[in-house]
Amino acid sequence: MIEGDYFITPHAVKQFQDRIAPWMTYEQALGAIIRELRGVNEFRLTENGKAYYVRTKGVYRFRAIIREGKSLPAVVTILRSGKSSICKRRDEKTRSCTSNV
Repeated sequence: MIEGDYFITPHAVKQFQDRIAPWMTYEQALGAIIRELRGVNEFRLTENGKAYYVRTKGVYRFRAIIREGKSLPAVVTILRSGKSSICKRRDEKTRSCTSNV
């Protein structure tokens, strides 16, 4: 069993499987999420202020949405990283890709 600092909801594991690693079993996906979250150190407040999100920088890059839980903070869903490796330059005002080279 892999233990972490967060409660990972079944929904978050399913979203990780659907969006990041569809070949993984539930147990493999849960372990990957826990391992990736170990290296996280920057928490950002979501736009609505009801949760936080973090970006992982390991093998599987994703954003985890975290809310207050009963005993541990709860990872409620997983989103793709939102950062394209194809785009090399980004316009800081519009956050859009200005060059693909």
